Parts: sequence; structure tokens; C-alpha cells
Amino acid sequence: MIKSMTGFGRSELKSKQGHIKAEIKTSNHKFLEISSKLPNHLTEFEEGLRKIVSQELRRGKINLFISAPDFSTFSSRLVLNETLAKEVSQNITRLKKVLKLKGVPVAGASEEAMRLREVLHYPDVLVRDVFFNRQSLFFKDLEKALRLALQKLKVSRAVEGKALENDLKKRLGEMKRSLQAIEKRIPLVAREYKKTLQGKIKEFLKNGEVSSDRLTQEVALFVKNADISEEVTRLKSHLQAMSRTLTESGELGRKIDFIAQEMYREANTMGAKSNDVAMANQVIQIKSAIEKIREQAQNVE
Repeated sequence: MIKSMTGFGRSELKSKQGHIKAEIKTSNHKFLEISSKLPNHLTEFEEGLRKIVSQELRRGKINLFISAPDFSTFSSRLVLNETLAKEVSQNITRLKKVLKLKGVPVAGASEEAMRLREVLHYPDVLVRDVFFNRQSLFFKDLEKALRLALQKLKVSRAVEGKALENDLKKRLGEMKRSLQAIEKRIPLVAREYKKTLQGKIKEFLKNGEVSSDRLTQEVALFVKNADISEEVTRLKSHLQAMSRTLTESGELGRKIDFIAQEMYREANTMGAKSNDVAMANQVIQIKSAIEKIREQAQNVE
């Protein structure tokens, strides 16, 4: 399946850490080049995000943008362990009864304030929120937003890829029709040349006899310059290879471009050998279709 290198994907994610937006835009490039634009507080996650992108995309210029709140603003959040606080308070009360202690007032402090201070001083009554690791969870949210954007990007690239595939198939169809016209023309050209040659025989006559040497040279030169059967056969083979390639998966851009180069080489030779106007015009049509294929190959991943 043909995949275009051109596409766009965007996602928005509402997480406990805040609102996250991810955008990824791709365009043509020979290799994979990732350019990321992240706020300063997200730079520590950049390498991980770039790795995710490189695992999903193989070729193209990638522009990545992500916006999200600074997760460090949540890092000072404290959580009250209510069960432990009640248990500590009850034990303090029980201990005072066992020891028959009475509350000793402190200047400006009530018994409730003293009790509250004693409870809060107990370890693990107030703790940082360890229900989830803020940093790792925040990266998971960023990853989720990025993967959603990548999914939409792939859909976009697949749609564009289908359009590219249709255009490439159209060009192959044009080339096949031109080749068929050339093959039909080959025997006609031979007959027409024969007639032309017969008209020139008078020039070869010397004292009423045909100059066999001159005639042999003329025929040999025509055969050498005009025989394009091998080029036609090879070009047909390249057309078949291209058709098969369009059904394959993976990175196809370079392969399509390579086959197109081979096609162009055969078409060039055909054009150089052809001394027939109609055939030359068909060769021009073939070369034009190949050029369009090579242009489109630059858009294929």
C-alpha cells in the first residue's frame, strides 16, 4: 500500500495533569528528519517523544508540536491519610487516659490546636501524592496524545497515498498504451522503409545493375538504428515490476524511483533509435509519464 510522506495529524487530550495538544505535520524528504517544538518544561520528554515518532515513521520531514501545562506545578500536592490521622488521634487520647495526663495549656494554643500539631507531626499522616508517579504518568499522557495525533496522521497519509497510487497507475496505463501503439507501428515502419528503399534503388544502379554493397550497407544501418524490440521487452518488464511494487507494503518511494530510472533509460534508447515520427511521439509520451512517476515517487514514503 502506497503511503504519502505528506500529512497532518492533531489531537487533544484532557488528563488529570491538564489539557494536552499534539500536532504533527509531515512533508517530503529523502530521509527521516524530526524537528520538534516543545515548551521548556517539556524538553526533558523530547527524546522519548522523538523515539515514538521514529518508530512509527520511516521517511520524511517531521514537524512536531506539543503544548501542555507544567506538570511540576502538581509536584507539591499533599494528601491526608485520614485513616492514619484518626488512629493517631485516638491513640493519643487513649495514652493520656492510661497515663492520666491532662492537657497542659501553652500560651496562645488550645487543646485542639495541640492535638492537631501532635497528629500532623506523626510520620505519613501528610504525604506527597504517591498514588501515581507524576513524571511518568505525565509522559504517558504526552505519549497518548502523540499517538492519537500519529493515528490521524497515518489516516491522512493513507488518503494521500491512495491518490498517489491512482495517479501512478494512470501513468502506467498511459505507458502501456503507448507501447502497444509502438509495437503495432514496428512492422508498418519496416514496410514503409522498404517502399522508400525501393524508390531509392535507382540511385544505387550503376549501368543498369544494383550496387549490392551500397544496398547491404543501407539495410544494415536501418536494422541497427531502428530495432527497438529489446528495449520494448525490457520496458514491459519494468512496467510489470512497477505494478507489483504498487501492491507491496513498506518503504516504496526509493524503489519506485529506481524502477522509473530504468524505464527512462530504455525509453531514451528507443527515442534515439526511432526514425519514425509516430513512434517518436509515443516515446515522448512514455518519457513524460515516467517523469511524472519520478516526481510522485518523491512523495511516497
